[in-house]
Parts: sequence; structure tokens; C-alpha cells
Amino acid sequence: MEDNRIINEYDRYLSPLDVWAIAFGCIIGWGAFMMPGSTFLPVAGPMGTVISIAISMAIVLVIGANFFFLMRRRPGTGGVYAYTKEAFGGDHAFLCAWFLTLSYLTVLFMNATSLFLVIRMMFGRSLQIGYYSYEIAGNRIFMGEVGASIIALAIIALLFINAKPLLQKLQTILAVVMLVCVAAVAAVCLPKLDLGGLTGAFGIQGGGRAFSIFTIVMLAPWAFVGFEVISLETAHFDFKIQRSKWLILAAVALSGLMYAALTLMGITSVPDGYANWQAYIADLGSLDGIAAVPTFNAAQSALGTGGLLLMAIAALAAILTGMIAAYRATTRVLSTMAEDHILSERFEGTTYSILFIMLVSIVISIFGRSALTCFMELTSLGAIIAFGYTSASAWRLARKTGNRRFVVTGILGLGFSVAFAVAQLIPRLTAIDMMGSDAYLLLSLWCLVGFMFYLRTMARSNVPATAGASAAGVVLFALLLYSVMMWMGKKLMTAETVQTVRETLRLEGTIMFLVVFIALGVMVSIQRLFTKKHEALLRGRSSGKEEPHGPGDDEEA
Repeated sequence: MEDNRIINEYDRYLSPLDVWAIAFGCIIGWGAFMMPGSTFLPVAGPMGTVISIAISMAIVLVIGANFFFLMRRRPGTGGVYAYTKEAFGGDHAFLCAWFLTLSYLTVLFMNATSLFLVIRMMFGRSLQIGYYSYEIAGNRIFMGEVGASIIALAIIALLFINAKPLLQKLQTILAVVMLVCVAAVAAVCLPKLDLGGLTGAFGIQGGGRAFSIFTIVMLAPWAFVGFEVISLETAHFDFKIQRSKWLILAAVALSGLMYAALTLMGITSVPDGYANWQAYIADLGSLDGIAAVPTFNAAQSALGTGGLLLMAIAALAAILTGMIAAYRATTRVLSTMAEDHILSERFEGTTYSILFIMLVSIVISIFGRSALTCFMELTSLGAIIAFGYTSASAWRLARKTGNRRFVVTGILGLGFSVAFAVAQLIPRLTAIDMMGSDAYLLLSLWCLVGFMFYLRTMARSNVPATAGASAAGVVLFALLLYSVMMWMGKKLMTAETVQTVRETLRLEGTIMFLVVFIALGVMVSIQRLFTKKHEALLRGRSSGKEEPHGPGDDEEA
């Protein structure tokens, strides 16, 4: 049932086209133009990729049905956090929102750091200003290129604060422009596709067709993360929420078609010196400029400078719409957690949240895109957790209301999410390594910081509100311990000499010890705090007094 009281507190300013643009723009980013050459074609080939995307779309639409069910039941700006809180309590809601925040932040600064790649492709290395450079982890970073990312982050943040209606219009226009540009280039390139050459074309890395398809399907959370951001905006719809199911379908279907079209476009033309697309894709690592990106190479080959310009416009539009949607989604999640006193009350204000997100993204961008791949590898994890909790919430709430259809979609969505999580966290279940060693370390640190906020939340809540508090604590600690051990294991596996092993154990072992020791300390503090509150509650009941509500408690989720 819709909560009209909540909805009426907000202005309704989002049209169906605006909502579609938010979802579509967040799904499609720079990766849609790069992944065909770097991952899709090498792993699964054109046919395998098309089949994988079709399967992925079906899976995501099942999860999308769960979002639709919950959007109708609980409209507002809480999204996944609100759904999870109603179904499973505040501790699970915190866990879900914490990892979803990491996912949206990653979408933001990874898109921001992609800007210089488009500029480099179109204008060469003009922004690589010689004396204004530095090195991080062996990667040379140029301030001119980083400056482009910083300027984009700052401009979008300022527009959010001072001209939000204009920014929304811009996002809608950019999403439409992106779709039109790619469709125009595809209309010229795809008729040149050699259909006979697609027979048996299932990648160049080997491993079997089924395994290749499975690998690409397991990337579905990364490929389609973002469609769910519209669940954070239902209070602002100027149309009936019932229509949102078609918007989810349109966003996911058009995104899938774009992934497939860009992949097929990538094999319609190969540079001189290559006998076929397999030889071309296998040698991408040695190429530079336009030739290193098959989608751009195909556009230039088919339409010349005009085609290249259309693809550049589409890529820039994808990057900007992704940044705008990620800003919006991160702000919503932070403000929702602030309202529940998980974060500082200052995050309830849009201006403070936007500036905080901007500053964090700028600082991270300074490390350069090459050093940020570990963040990109965690983008999927936040989406997987959100998809899983949403599906579980839909199953639980649908079962209470006797809605069999969404009981089924909830169970299916939860099963898919568990499969995604297993493939993400356990190495070598797929043809590519879903997470590198640095990604595991980052995950353990994110869990540790989450522990800190969780302790803060416990301290500000009463016992009834935190009666199930062990769930988030156990999951955070287990995931932290697993990820830091996997990080250490991967480091040791790359050691080539006994001396390297000793150095790894000395340095990385110390870091591992500190992370686990601090996490244990926080966990013990949480347990002591819970025990004290529980004892205080029992004393209050025995004396006939009620335990006062904490500042983070709600009567109803």
C-alpha cells in the first residue's frame, strides 16, 4: 500500500522520461564502450556475449520485478534501505546501505576518471603536461588529466546545489543523445557484420562455451548496476508508480541492447595487418589510441570523423549521466542513514552530502585511474548485496500478503544474488579474476570502517531496536576476516622468492594483524554495549520503568 502522507511531503517533478534517463544513464558508463574489447569478446566472443547479455537481462528483470513490488508497497526516498528495514530490521538495512554506498561512490569517481580517456583518444596526450605529473604505485599521473575529472566533479556538484532542475533536464537530454548516437552508428556498422564469421565464435581464451557464457553472466551486477536508483525517487514521480515497471523494463532492455550492439560493432572492422577479429582482439594490449578501442575503431572505419565524433559524444554522455545519477543515489542513501542517526545529522542536508561526496571523489581521483581498479572490482558487490536484500525483502513481505507471484520472484532473485556473491568472492570460479588482491584489502577496510559506524549506531539505540544487532556484526566481521585472508593469500601466491615471502609476511602480515585486531576490539565493544543495555532494560522493567528510546529508533520501519 502506498503511503500518501510520505509522498505528499515532496514535489513531484520527475516525468517518466526523466526516471528512465536516471536508470539508463546510471547503468551505461564508459565501461560499455571499453568492455567489449577488454572482456566480452576475449572471454565469450560475439555470440557468447549476446547470449550472456540476454540471460543477464532476464535475471536482472526478475530482480527488477522485486524492486517494482517494493516501490509500490513503500514509496519514498529510502529505497533498498527502507525495504530491508521493514522486512529484516535496522541492522540488515545498515549492512545493505553501507555496501551500496561504496558501489555508488565507485560509479561516480570511476566515471569521472574516464573523462581523460575519451579526451586522450580524441586529442592525444595534450593534457599530459610534462612537469605537472607524479607517480603512485608505479603509475605516472598527469595533473592535466586529473584536472578534467576534478572540474567535472565540481561542476556537477555545484549544479546539484544551485540548479538541480537544470541538471535533471541535462541528464535526460544526455541519456537520449547517448542512445541516439549509438543507434545511429550501429545502424551503419551492423549491416556490415559477417554473420558467417559468427559461427562458433565464442572467445579466444578457451575454457568452453558454457564456461565463457557463465563468466559474462556473472558480470550482470556490474553491467546493470544503477537501474535500481529509481527506487530512491518514487516520492518525486509525477505519474503512478504502476508505470515504473515499464521504465525498469525499458532501461534494462535498452542497456542490454546497447551492450550487445557495441560488442558486435567491435568486430565489424579490424585495423590493417590483422586477419580477423580474433587476432585483433588478442593484440589490443599493444595498441594505442582509437585502434585500442574496437567500438571507436568501428565507428571511424564506417563513418570516418563523423562516426568517431558520434561515439565520443555518446561516451561523454554516458560518463556524465553516470556521474549525475551516482551523485543523486549516493546523496539519497547518505541522507537516509543520517535520518536514522547512523551518520551525522548534517548528511540530512543535500548541500553537505553533495560537498562531502565531491571532496571524497576528488581525493580518490588524485590517485589516478590505474590505482582505482580495486574500487571498480567492488562495484558489483554493493549491487549484489542490494539485489539480494531487495529480493529477500520482496519474498518475505509478499509471503505475508499472500502474493505468490512475488514470492517466486523474490526466491529467484535471492538465488541469483547468492550465485553472484559466490562468483564474486571466491577466486577462479569464472574465466576472469573478479577481485584482485588490492580489492580484497579495500573490502576488509570498508568492513572495518562499517564496524565503527555500527558501534556508533548501537551506542545511540535502545535494546529493542538492536535486538538483532548480531546479524550485521557477524556478517561484517566474517567478510572482513575472509577478505583480509584472501588478500594475504593472493600476495603470497605472487611471491617468486623466499625473500619476497618473508617481506610479504613482515609487512602485509602486520597490516593483517592490525585490521583483525581492531575489528575484534570493536566487536567486543559492541557485545559489551549490548550487554549493558540489556541489563539496564531488565533493571528498568523490574522497577516498573520504561527504557527511553534512543535517538536512532523508529516506531515503525
